[in-house]
Amino acid sequence: MVEFAISFPVVLLMVLFGVDFGRVFLGWVTLTSVVREAANFAAINPGAWDTPGSPNARAEYARLINAEANGINCTLPGTVPDPTFPSGSDLGSPAIVSITCQFSLITPIIGNLLGNPLDVSASASFPIRSGAIDGIPIGGTLPSFSPATATDTPPPTETTEPTATPIPTPSPIITPVPNCTVPDLKNVDSSAAPTTWANAGFAANNLAFNPLVPPHYTIKKQTLTKNASVPCTSSMTVSPS
Repeated sequence: MVEFAISFPVVLLMVLFGVDFGRVFLGWVTLTSVVREAANFAAINPGAWDTPGSPNARAEYARLINAEANGINCTLPGTVPDPTFPSGSDLGSPAIVSITCQFSLITPIIGNLLGNPLDVSASASFPIRSGAIDGIPIGGTLPSFSPATATDTPPPTETTEPTATPIPTPSPIITPVPNCTVPDLKNVDSSAAPTTWANAGFAANNLAFNPLVPPHYTIKKQTLTKNASVPCTSSMTVSPS
């Protein structure tokens, strides 16, 4: 019991310290994300803080910060700090946003040591991406931030004309090539072979001689088998050996 009485407060303090540290760290991570979004917004709309500037853009800037920082248990300043442009508002110059909020600790001892509430700060910088070079506008701004009213008329719905379905092109009708019976040209004189070949239905110029004629010779060999049925457009070579 004595050991428990001595160690329990120490263990409880360590647990509470871990809980507070986790809460503060998570709040700092969220605050870092907030200032990054705010700096990016300022980099796109650097002219909003000129004179007279854009009240709508400045209001959207404050709304964005408050909405993103909601729920991190860190109290923001009463007035959201404006972004700073230390090098001016030219293209490429930095737009910097720095925010410090106050985080309430739940551990009294740690609060007495570190201060309660505890200041948590974060900052971010983005290069300006909206402006002009030699009078030519570069980049763009975000849409208007004026809230929509009930009297706003929605834009007309764009109608799409029906697309005509193309008529398919009919496939060409393929006429089958008729077959012819290969004549037997063996032992036929080369001078009579073209006539026999043509009478069988083949084109005369599709019969080749090896060697060429004249001189004439008796055919002993042909490349197509006799009496075979082949397309009439086929070719055949005959030779004396």
